[in-house]
Amino acid sequence: MTRRPFPKRFSVILTAAACVSLFGIEMTNAKARETQSETLTMSDLGTINFPNSGGKEAQTAFLTGVKALYSFEFDDAAVAFLAAQNADPDFALAYWGKAMSLNHTLWGETDRDAAHEILARFAATPDARADKTPAGRERGFMQAIDVLFGPGDKLTRDRAYSKAMRELHETYPDDNEIATFYALSILGTVRQGDKGVGRQMRAAAISQAVFAKNPNHPGAAHFIIHALDDPEHAILALPAARTYAGIAPDAPHALHMPSHIFVQLGMWEDVVRSNIASYNAAVDLAERMQSERGRSEFHSLSWRLYGDLQLGDLRGAKEALALARATEEVSPTNRVHNGVMGMIARYVVETEDWAYIKDLELEERDDSNLNLQFAVGLAAAQRGDIATAQKAVKHMTALRKRSEARANGAYSARIIAVSEKEVDAAIAIAQGDTAGAESLLQEAVAIETTLNAPSGPPVPMKPSFEMYGEFLLKAGRLVEAAEQFEFALTRTPNRTKSVDGLRKSKPVQYGKAR
Repeated sequence: MTRRPFPKRFSVILTAAACVSLFGIEMTNAKARETQSETLTMSDLGTINFPNSGGKEAQTAFLTGVKALYSFEFDDAAVAFLAAQNADPDFALAYWGKAMSLNHTLWGETDRDAAHEILARFAATPDARADKTPAGRERGFMQAIDVLFGPGDKLTRDRAYSKAMRELHETYPDDNEIATFYALSILGTVRQGDKGVGRQMRAAAISQAVFAKNPNHPGAAHFIIHALDDPEHAILALPAARTYAGIAPDAPHALHMPSHIFVQLGMWEDVVRSNIASYNAAVDLAERMQSERGRSEFHSLSWRLYGDLQLGDLRGAKEALALARATEEVSPTNRVHNGVMGMIARYVVETEDWAYIKDLELEERDDSNLNLQFAVGLAAAQRGDIATAQKAVKHMTALRKRSEARANGAYSARIIAVSEKEVDAAIAIAQGDTAGAESLLQEAVAIETTLNAPSGPPVPMKPSFEMYGEFLLKAGRLVEAAEQFEFALTRTPNRTKSVDGLRKSKPVQYGKAR
């Protein structure tokens, strides 16, 4: 296919939204942020109404900071809130906002010590801060953040913070900003592997009510997408997804985030467009902030790569890989390297170009990259290189055991276990043990059934339902194969390999596969 070139920056309304970095959000050292310029680098971030007691000189910076928080542009938020503090040193919410920039709600990440330092600059203790903060809404925000950064583990604090925000919302039910932060706090209590979607639906309902009153609200649009980011409910977030990028075109995350919904709906052209726009905006932001390359833009590159591969656009996929490799040349950090290797792994698994990875020079740090080891092992098994495949499985087994030994690591361990069994199945097939391979694939399917549907490109990288379906298809067991492909498509809608597998297993109904 031929795609028209995209300009460096998109200003049109895209059907995509922004999301967290491929490598997770890195907590930036608070003291390092203090040395950043106070120049506000973002201006077009949507519209909010947040009355407050800050001085007139602090208003632009404060409102910019809140809007940046809503779009998870935490570095810009920190700079904006620092500017607000300097404009009005007694402005309580300027300190609240800067501390909030250190809490990355949806990933359970925070820097509590740095947040305490920031809040202590306003007043030394929670009681002193409450006394110094104007009564009403502002004091409610300040008291809630002291709960968020108070004693206890992260989940306990997230739950207590959400309770505090619920009480504030009940006191001020018509306040859009309180409602939006309350919706985010609800999402912050959700963890991987949690059953049911009650909390997500409540957050969605609150955010949709705000969005109905203010269709240009960045937080409302953003959190609708996060709340409905699953195959069953994503269609309900499509209006927000089609709007969010236009609400906050200065925010790379806002340009990426709609692609969460596009992936869930199998809208591959939209996935690619949004992530090209997000990548370009992230590079621009890194240049303006003079920050390290290879942070948020890598997330967009990896999603663009997946969209290109679903479209069969190898030119686009290779372009994304080239951009990733070029970034590693100028910023050879572990984070960037892991991102590049993960993208290579995705390319190999989706294209089935098993020779592509054969001569890749791996380093010791690559032993801990699950996706890369999966791709190395699967490709080696397909080439008949059993020793290399078994070595990759050993690395994955070590990763799984480390995960199992960690608190709250059981869910991640199950993801790794699926990948292990898939490569072991590929080895069994290569060795002619079809019965053993089928048993392993059935075990992989049973484990993956306990996982949530992926929020984005598949995790594990190769859906086990799809892999088992391909195994059954080769064995001529079309009815059983179709069942696996159909189930795969309930979790990863419109995924090309599963669609093609279903067509092959139901040729009369669907015709020939492409």
